[in-house]
Amino acid sequence: MYFQIYKKIYKSNIGYRPIKNSSIIEFFINRASILFVPIFIILKVAPNKVTILNFLIAIFAIYLIALDNSFFTHGILLFFLTILIDNIDGSVARYTQKTFSGKFLDSLSDAFVYSLIYLSISLFFFKISGDLLLLAFGVFSSSLILFEVLVLDKFSALVRWSNEENKNNFSPYIRKTFLLRFFLVLRDIILTLTFLLIFIVNEIELFRLSLFIINLAWLISSISNVVMHIYFAKKYLNFKKK
Repeated sequence: MYFQIYKKIYKSNIGYRPIKNSSIIEFFINRASILFVPIFIILKVAPNKVTILNFLIAIFAIYLIALDNSFFTHGILLFFLTILIDNIDGSVARYTQKTFSGKFLDSLSDAFVYSLIYLSISLFFFKISGDLLLLAFGVFSSSLILFEVLVLDKFSALVRWSNEENKNNFSPYIRKTFLLRFFLVLRDIILTLTFLLIFIVNEIELFRLSLFIINLAWLISSISNVVMHIYFAKKYLNFKKK
């Protein structure tokens, strides 16, 4: 039974998350997650329960990173575990039954987890270095993650609504068709440097440089996405609302 489910999930993920549409790191995490998906399906764990479990693990990771300096490495590893479980969640949902409420919970969880994780890393570094300027930069870039998600979700919802009312077929997901590789490279930079923080936790200057680049990458990604969606909003949503 395990191998039958595994084959189905593997075929599904090949179509859903090919390498051309994924960052390199997230691609390999996704493929690794397939090994665990059949276990959740056999145990009949609902996708929403996987989402809740993942959120709780993320909260614990945030605590370890921000509030307990001796367990920073464990917190970062747990964060990457949440990325793995997030992929498991999506695969379980596609295999069983996808729902809009599940999609909403998953997106909401991802937005808060990423924002709080990187905020907690900035707090950790402030506690060991006293670098107030980098902390402020981290708070700003982390808050933009939430703002970016808000803009993307609002844009997607309004484009779908406008398409329905005006008989159009505009894509609600701009990032899948415009500058995709640019954003995927930024994601790889962010995740690679985040993992490397484990090995340079005692090297203050290397940590400072890596964290600065991480925050800068988030800033560039968020601002680029917001500007891009404002531009396409003028093209796709310039219709009267009925």
